Parts: sequence; structure tokens; C-alpha cells
Amino acid sequence: MKNTKLYLFFLLFLLLGGPIFAQNTLSLKQAFELALQQNYSIQIASNELEIAKKNNVMGNAGMLPVLTGTMNQDNQIQDTKQEFLGGNKNNKNGARSNQLNGGVEMSWTLFNGMKMFASKSRLAELEAMGELKLRQQMENTLSKVAKSYMDLLLIREQIKSAKSFIEISEKRLEIAKAKVLAGKSSKSEVLNAQVNVNSDLAAYKKLETNYRNSKLSLNQLLGKDIDFTFEPSDSLEPKEKMALEELRNLARKNNTGLRMAEVNKEIALLQMREIKGERYPVFQVKGGYLFNQQQSQAGFLQSSNTNGVHYGAGLNLNIFNGYDVNRRVNNAKLTYRNTDLLLKDSLLKLDIALAQAYNVYLTNIDLFHFEENNLDVARQNFEISQAQQEQGMISSNDLRIAQVNYLQNVNRLLQAAYDAMLSEIELKRLSGSLLK
Repeated sequence: MKNTKLYLFFLLFLLLGGPIFAQNTLSLKQAFELALQQNYSIQIASNELEIAKKNNVMGNAGMLPVLTGTMNQDNQIQDTKQEFLGGNKNNKNGARSNQLNGGVEMSWTLFNGMKMFASKSRLAELEAMGELKLRQQMENTLSKVAKSYMDLLLIREQIKSAKSFIEISEKRLEIAKAKVLAGKSSKSEVLNAQVNVNSDLAAYKKLETNYRNSKLSLNQLLGKDIDFTFEPSDSLEPKEKMALEELRNLARKNNTGLRMAEVNKEIALLQMREIKGERYPVFQVKGGYLFNQQQSQAGFLQSSNTNGVHYGAGLNLNIFNGYDVNRRVNNAKLTYRNTDLLLKDSLLKLDIALAQAYNVYLTNIDLFHFEENNLDVARQNFEISQAQQEQGMISSNDLRIAQVNYLQNVNRLLQAAYDAMLSEIELKRLSGSLLK
């Protein structure tokens, strides 16, 4: 069984020893950990969850009493002219008066048709939705991190192969020059070889640029600045095949989108119960303490002080409001039915998406093994062509064709490994196992 054919080309043609990349390595697992800690979108979703948690309290559901305090001070300066029936007069200019009043009021709704309990349950479901949204953001981010990381692995291996082919093309150029000096070939062969070297160098430089830019893209997902340097330490090597039935069972239990649809259905049900609660009477108790102080330089009273407590209860019932409650209840029922339909639709879409992704995954795995086996054929063809060219049996252009075919096969193998690993990540995302 072939274990290392993916790197056979590099073992054959990496002529220069020593590491090509720096030693500050980063594995995919480490990249996941950094993203979960520092990615800005995840942090925003985490803050949204905290808001939902703070909203999920009894007071926000109307289950606790309301206590308010008031304090007012009023001052007046007035000119007063008063004449009484007995003939007495009371005239005063610039008379001052002031009034101070305040109090503490408490009201508590003890019953409102169970609406408060439905509201509290709805707040709990909204908190659960916040957790699912955070999880969904984590999964989407990790999926993007994985793709960006795989991009780096793919380009890194392409750079290695491109560098090796540059060395081969340079060797061909040297041989062509030697043939011209010996009078065994024309200058056109040297020019063709030089064109091939230049073409390989241009492709190599483009790959280097893509590699640097891909690093920056990954830094953004990791919440790192542009100065963060690393080299990927993993390899492009697909793992063993995954079982579809196991993935389907995991997806029905753990898929975030499906669980969000379930929570939305429950929220719609609780909203309908809240509206139905408006058909019942609302019973409240209330009480408070009030005080009032008043002083005046004119009028009947010179001063007045009152204080005391009050208490009582009240019952409110919506007898008729133009069938508004009925209208809203009927609309809530339709909304609930829609959430049920959306849940069924989400389940169907999940099954289809999982089956499609699995088909792509199997194809990519098969292509990887096919290209892995085909690498031997391309390698043997290139080695034979190289020996024939050294013996003068074929031209330099024929050798170049074999070289290009070999490079294309290596790149197809790398691409197949890349596609297979991305398919694996997508299956894990759909099955809800990416965060495990």
C-alpha cells in the first residue's frame, strides 16, 4: 500500500537540503484555538449571547414588583389681593409659598393569564438561540480557517514542486548550452530552454505572492495583525473514509441550523401563549407611602403637613378591543405553523446537503487515490524521457513535455488532497462535529 506517494516527487527532486520555511509553526488545531479566542466575529456573537443571558431574568418577564420613588419641590412668589364677604381684605405683594411632596409606590402583577411565565420561557429560548448563534459563528469561522489553512498547505507544496522544476529546467539549459558549444545543437534549443526557465521562475514568483497573501487572510480570521508570522505544520493527507449513516445521525442531533429551527418553533409557540394570556384578567396589588409639606405667606393656610400609607388591589379585564387579540392569536398560529414547516424544510435540506457533500467527498477521495497511483506513471515517463534526452534520442522539447506532464500530475494530486480535506471539513460542519 502506498503511504507517501504524495511526496514522492519532492523526495526525488528536492536537491537542496535544509528547511525551506521558518520554524515558527502553526497546526490546524492551534489555528482553531486562536480563532475561537480572538476572531472578532466570534467575540461579537459572544457579546450578543451575554445580552441574551442578561435579558433572561424574572424582572424582564414582568414577574417581580415595581417600586418607584418620587420627590417634587415647588416654589412660588405671588402678589395677592383678597376681599372677603365680611369686608376684610388681605393684600400682600411678593408673598412666598413652597410645597414639597414625595413618596414611594409599589405595584405587583400577581396574575396576567400566565403571560409572565410564557415570557420567561421565551427569554430562556432566546438565550438558547444566542448560544446556537455563537456556535454557528464558531463553526462558520472554523470552516473558513480550515479552508485558508488548506490554501497555505496547497500553495506551499506547489512552491516546493515549482522550485524543483526550476532546478530541472536550469539543468536542461546547461545541457543545451554545452551542446551548442560542442556543435551538437543549434542556438534555438538554448533559447527554448531559457524561455522554459523564465516561465518556471514567473510561476514560482506568483506562487510566493499567493502564499504571502494567504497568510494575511488567515491572520485576519485568527484576529492577528499582519506582523504575526508562522508556517503551517500539517500536511495535505486525507484521512480514512467517513461513514454516511454515522454522519446523518450526528447531524440530526447536533446540526446547528436544525437546532435553531427547533428553537424558533418553540419561541413561536411561547409568543402565541403570551398573546392568549391577554384574554384573562390582570390582578395587581399596590401600596405606598406619601408625604406633603406646604408653607405660604398668603391665603387661608400658613402651613400644612400630611403623610401616610395607602394600599389596595386592582383587577383589569379587556372586555372588547375590536377583536385585536383574536387577530394576533390567529397570526401567531400561522407563524407557528410556518416555523414547523421551516423545521421540516431544514431537515430535508440538511439530508440533501449532507448526501451531496458526501458524494463530493467520495469523489475527491477516489480522485486522490487515482492521482496517487497515476504519479508513478508520470514519474516513470519523465525519467525515461530524461534518459533518452541525455542519449540524444529525443529533443529538449520532448523532455519539456514530459516534465510539464509530471508537474501537472503532481499539482492534480495536491489539488485532489486539498479538495478531499475540504470536503471532510464540510461534512464535519454539517454533522455538528467540527467543534468537537
